[in-house]
Amino acid sequence: MSSFVALAVLVLAAGGLFMLPLIPAVLELHSKTDARPLSVIQQHAGEIRYFADSFRSYIHDLEPSLREAASTGETLTGTLPDATQYLVLGCGEQALRLPLRGRDELCPVLIAAGTDLSLPPDTTFSKDIYANGRFLGGSKNRYRAILGEKAVHLGAESSVMRWVHAVGEFTADPACQLHGRISSDCGIQLHRDCTFQRLNAPRIEFGREATPELRLPDDSQKPSSVGSPQRLLHDGDFEIAPGEVFCGNLVARGTLRVGSGARVWGSVKGDQGVVVESGVMVKGSLVSAGMMRIGANCAIHGPVIAERLMLLERGTRCGTAEAPTTVSAPWIEVEEGVAVFGTLWARERGQVVAKL
Repeated sequence: MSSFVALAVLVLAAGGLFMLPLIPAVLELHSKTDARPLSVIQQHAGEIRYFADSFRSYIHDLEPSLREAASTGETLTGTLPDATQYLVLGCGEQALRLPLRGRDELCPVLIAAGTDLSLPPDTTFSKDIYANGRFLGGSKNRYRAILGEKAVHLGAESSVMRWVHAVGEFTADPACQLHGRISSDCGIQLHRDCTFQRLNAPRIEFGREATPELRLPDDSQKPSSVGSPQRLLHDGDFEIAPGEVFCGNLVARGTLRVGSGARVWGSVKGDQGVVVESGVMVKGSLVSAGMMRIGANCAIHGPVIAERLMLLERGTRCGTAEAPTTVSAPWIEVEEGVAVFGTLWARERGQVVAKL
C-alpha cells in the first residue's frame, strides 16, 4: 500500500470517529422526533396532597371494616397485603385504652377509626393514622403521617415526620415540630415555637392573635396621577420613600428598602436584600436574592421569595382568599399574627416566634 493510500485511510478513519458522536444530533435536526414537551409523571409534580390521596387508595380495602367497627363499636384487627398490621377502632376513645405500658411507648400498627379519634400522650406511632372524623392527639406524641377527614389537632410538643392532611382545620399547639408536608382544605393554625417546612391551605395563620383583615386595593384604585408603568434596573441600593406611590417593576442590584406606608403597583426585587417597613402594600411579587424583612401590617399580593432568611412581622398578610400566593425561603421566621393564603415553604426550616 502506497503512503498516499495509507494517509487517505487514516484521514477517513479519523473523520469517521469524529463524526460518530454527532450522528444522533444530525438525525434529530433532520427528523425532529424529540420536539414534543416532556411527559410529567403527576406523582412527582409537586402536588402537596399526593401522599393523602395515595394513603386513601392504600386503605381502600379497610372500608368494610371501618363501617362495621363504626356500627358495632368493636375493635377489629388484621393484616394488609404488604404485611402491615392494622387496628380498626369502632370508637375513637378506645385508643386511649391501648395497652401502652409507659411513657415513650411505641405503637407499631396502622390505626384507623371510622369515627372521631383521640390518642394518648407520650407515644410514638410508627405507622400512618387514619381518622374518618375529628383527630385529637395527645401532647409529646411522635407521628409518621396522619389523614383526617375532618379537623386535626396536635397536642403541644408533638412531631410529625412525613405529612398530615386535614379535610377540616389543622391546628398545632405550641412547640410542635412539623417535618415534611402539612395541608388542609380549610385552614392551618400554628402556635408559638412551632417549626415547619411546607404548609398549604386556603388560609394559614400563626399564633392565637387574629390577623387583621387588610383590604388590598384593586386595579381600579390605582392613582390616575401616576404615569405609565416604569421598568427600572438600578445599580446599587434603592429606596422607595415612605408614603410614596411607585408604579412599575424594579430590580435593584443592591439593597431595596420600601419606606413605611408606601404603595407599590408592580413587582420589585433586591439583589443584596429587601427591607419592607410597616404598612406597605405591594400589588405584585416581592423577591430578594439575599435576606428579606417584611414589617408589621403589610399586604403583599404576589409571590414572596427570598434566597436566604425571611422575617415576617405581625399583622402582615401575603395573598388573598381569592388570589392565593406562594411564600418561599430556605429559613423563615414568622411572628404571631401573620396570615398567608396559599403555600408557605421553608426549604430548610421555618419557625413561629413571639417577637422578632
